[in-house]
Amino acid sequence: MRLQNIVLFTTTLLAILNPISSSVLFAAMAGKFTPEIQRRMANQSAFAVLCILLVCAWAGRFLLQILGISVPMLQAAGGLILLITGLRMVLLEESKLTPAERVSVPDEPEAHWKALAVVPVAIPGTVGAGTITTVVVQATTYSGWRELLLITAIGLGTALLMWLTFRSSGLIARRLGPIGL
Repeated sequence: MRLQNIVLFTTTLLAILNPISSSVLFAAMAGKFTPEIQRRMANQSAFAVLCILLVCAWAGRFLLQILGISVPMLQAAGGLILLITGLRMVLLEESKLTPAERVSVPDEPEAHWKALAVVPVAIPGTVGAGTITTVVVQATTYSGWRELLLITAIGLGTALLMWLTFRSSGLIARRLGPIGL
């Protein structure tokens, strides 16, 4: 894998994951909890992001073969999903959160933070169809274990960045303010 491909994959992954947007979602979901629960929720969410990225990288190629899906078919479907998501973000300004993301915290929020850390924060809030498609497509192009390990390392680095973003979400939300959020 050439340096240009590594940089392109990394920047594409970061652009689709959008750490700032993910931190806003995390702040909205975790803001009702104590700081200790927020830290644990950040750990859980980042771990879920890491698991999803690694499963996509290591099993994506085989899953495509089993399902009989070609890479061009997956790229076309992923492109359409990104187009629809982008249009929804631009055209529907009243709320950027889906009904699943607008879920209210139950009466006993301390008992339900783990579920919120995975759904909607990790998936689909952070790692959605576009991210999964990008990682699977990249994983199908590797020619050896070295490239797969490189994709894994980029996934690890991305998950670490998301963990730092989730841990800093309170600070980011305060910096952005209500209008920025």
